[in-house]
Amino acid sequence: MDISKTTWWMIGGAGVAALGIGAFWIISIRLKKQKKASNDPTLILGKGKQIDLSARAGTRKVPNWNNAFDMNYTAQVKQWLQPKSILELDEATAKKYAKQIKNAKGTFNDDEEIIALIFYKRLRDKTNVSSISKAFWSLYKMDMWQYLNSFLSKSEVHRYLTQPIKQLPNYTIA
Repeated sequence: MDISKTTWWMIGGAGVAALGIGAFWIISIRLKKQKKASNDPTLILGKGKQIDLSARAGTRKVPNWNNAFDMNYTAQVKQWLQPKSILELDEATAKKYAKQIKNAKGTFNDDEEIIALIFYKRLRDKTNVSSISKAFWSLYKMDMWQYLNSFLSKSEVHRYLTQPIKQLPNYTIA
């Protein structure tokens, strides 16, 4: 029995449509799993409240020590420690790390090694995370935590972000 060209085109079109539907289904499942993962770093790193401490000169707010991805974390720490100063990550280095983090997301394969290298080896304290987050925002106008959370699985977020950041000190006095 001979099959005409029209029949072959119909079979091929149906196959392409089936592949498209399958790809859509797989992508939608992946997106649902990512939505289940929290977009709020304080839920993974631990909840914290800002506490007002009365001082002679007035009231000072204690920074949320558990939210190092906050761009204002470094400023809050500096304000809390006044008149002492802290060591900060310089802007050029923060932008370099932000570019490396942005380039870690690949089309088919992500470069988790650079994420691990930055968060395990390169950072001295949580103010460095805040500096990179601020540089990431200034370069790409997007939140670094949400960007990382968009392509890392929940176990990778724990392994490459949560675990090393919990081990970092809150700040380093200059």
